[in-house]
Amino acid sequence: MNIVWFKRDLRIIDNAALAMACEKGPILPLYILESALWRESDMSDRHYMFLEACLSELDKALAQLGQRLIIKVGNAVDVLEAILIVKEKAKFFG
Repeated sequence: MNIVWFKRDLRIIDNAALAMACEKGPILPLYILESALWRESDMSDRHYMFLEACLSELDKALAQLGQRLIIKVGNAVDVLEAILIVKEKAKFFG
């Protein structure tokens, strides 16, 4: 399983990490919503609404390719470690 961690590049067109992962086999598209980041003083509801719209568009684009975006909430390290425990042979791209 090839995990494509979408962080800032929330598109499928011209996404090098996504392309490399797809060449290697099945993928698991992942976005991690880090709560601590959203508690920062420079983040606003407007930023969050924009992110929601972008993630929705990304999910729709991935659905056309037969995939769904997996969204997890929490500390990125904790989320990634939990995934590695479940998917022992996972490779990360992103």
